[in-house]
Amino acid sequence: MNILLIDDHAETRKEMAALINAEKDLAVVAEAVTGEEGVVKTCELKPDLVVMDIFLPGINGIEATKNILANNPAEKILVLSNYSGHILVQAILKAGALGYVRKGNAFEELVPAVRSIAVGKQYLGKGIND
Repeated sequence: MNILLIDDHAETRKEMAALINAEKDLAVVAEAVTGEEGVVKTCELKPDLVVMDIFLPGINGIEATKNILANNPAEKILVLSNYSGHILVQAILKAGALGYVRKGNAFEELVPAVRSIAVGKQYLGKGIND
């Protein structure tokens, strides 16, 4: 499964890529730093899944999700963020993301979340106020 990472923190991208690439059937095919760059790369590369932060330079993850899904309604999106407030979670799910994981729980939840979303199941990680 090919995955695009969208996050403005290089260290976060590096850590998430290491977790994903450690799995034999998962691979990070590209990375983006801004919401706009993520939308463009998603359109160009058509990854199986996008993992992105909500707070990004330029357009935020909510707007990026809407733009990605407007271009490819079948795209699967997982949000990985430090923030887990009810309003924010509801906004990103309403925009079309299938899952939400707190960055602090990524080491245990990222891969299970990716696998769940890959088959079309919603995934809300620990500490997410749904």
